[in-house]
Amino acid sequence: MTRRTTLILSAILVIAFALRLIQLSERDFWYDEAFSVLFAETGVESMLTGTTTITPNGASEPHPLLYYTALHYWMWIVGQSPFAVRLFNVLIGLVTIYAVFLLSRDLFDTRIGLSAAFITAIAPFHIQYSQEARMYSLLALFLVLATWTFWRAYRIEKRAVGWWIAFGVFGALTLYTQQLGAFYLAALACVPIIARRWHALPGLLTGIGVAVIFYAPWLFFVLPNQLVSISNAYWIPVPSIASLLVTLRSFATVNLTYGTPSTLIGLGAALILLFFMILQLMLRTRRVSATTRDSLLFALWLFIAPIALLWVVSQLRPLYIDRALIGSALMLYVLLAWLLTRGGLPRPISFIVGGIGIIAVGIGLFYQYTWSNFPSSPFQAMTTQITQQWLQGDVIIHQDKLSALPSRYYARDLTQRYIRDEPGAADDTLSMPAQQTLNFYADACVRVAARGAERVWWVVLSPTPAQYALIQELFTTQIAWLEASFAARETYQLNDVIFTLYSNRMTPLDEGVCES
Repeated sequence: MTRRTTLILSAILVIAFALRLIQLSERDFWYDEAFSVLFAETGVESMLTGTTTITPNGASEPHPLLYYTALHYWMWIVGQSPFAVRLFNVLIGLVTIYAVFLLSRDLFDTRIGLSAAFITAIAPFHIQYSQEARMYSLLALFLVLATWTFWRAYRIEKRAVGWWIAFGVFGALTLYTQQLGAFYLAALACVPIIARRWHALPGLLTGIGVAVIFYAPWLFFVLPNQLVSISNAYWIPVPSIASLLVTLRSFATVNLTYGTPSTLIGLGAALILLFFMILQLMLRTRRVSATTRDSLLFALWLFIAPIALLWVVSQLRPLYIDRALIGSALMLYVLLAWLLTRGGLPRPISFIVGGIGIIAVGIGLFYQYTWSNFPSSPFQAMTTQITQQWLQGDVIIHQDKLSALPSRYYARDLTQRYIRDEPGAADDTLSMPAQQTLNFYADACVRVAARGAERVWWVVLSPTPAQYALIQELFTTQIAWLEASFAARETYQLNDVIFTLYSNRMTPLDEGVCES
């Protein structure tokens, strides 16, 4: 790289780092992040047991352990505060931006490489997962590195074996991070076949062979049971055509369920950007060199194909989640970098398209930095308020695990219990082996959870009407028992977290027997 390129790329990385530090520790951990920390802190051996133990529904934990293992050792070094934990993903995100530069530079040129790095640096969708203590930032990194090494091997006629081997290694690391990365890797592996570059097939098979060898232990001994687990109980609904629009809006802004006006503006901005990108691809692909055309089609395929493949498969077994498609999002950013730098847009149109992009970024960053409802509800403020009024004999009972795990992270010294999910329900995803690993067990009903309590803090997340319709009977039964056994003293609400103090126990409590 030239000195000028190095300086520009360094400035981009500084901007990216600054954007990813904003509100890094202020936003509360949500359920998945709390699970990551509580699970990872138990150690590799405990996590392996909690993941591979077979239950009637299959494997215990549906995710592989690479991210959790890396997080375990990271926390051992830097600690477990929200800032320290999330900083791990921030740094992974910065490396990903550099990898996007390398890929885009090799696909096109240095100018597009820098533009793609800048778009990724300010993209709220990538910032979101660079700030979240989950495996999706690491997934993005390995997908970009797999794509880069694939492209290097694919374009080299001779002496490409080393790049094919590297592609296989990064492919295996992807699968050890999040199995849904397989949809992106499948699209990537189809490229030589679609392009009829038959000479690349021996190298591709070499890379696939390396990936299989590295991934074989998990592939043959753990993955089949994880697939059974996903088939028997998983919370994801069947995606519709509207799901594709939500995905596009998420790529342009952020993956949160925010208000209607902003959603429509964000979706509109995303559709306008997509329209101009497709229009210029149609107009320019015949006017550019064969090498550039191949690069454009390669990037376009990796943007569209993983989304389409996951959507189609999800009609049979729902697996469709936007964050698992982060590799496609990054390829969209590469294409937008080409559009704005080499796409041939008239300058006024280029400024308009860039301005629309900035609007989308502004919407996404606003919600990313200010969001304080589900999933990132104010659990820390709730536990702080309860701690200030805590008396001996108090028990916190959570209506379900979604508030229980974050609250346990923020208030480890308080006695906390939670009600189990309905067995076999789509959201019954915290298996008994996982509970044993966390040493945090669900109770069958509120009567069991209240054992020995002098006062009960009853915590619920304000449900949507659809959610309430599903839990109404169970919820009503739990409240009826609490009100028959205690006197409701005061109810508090912090955004969508509602917690009620029940005191003045009116009847002796047994050891907890659930009524049928």
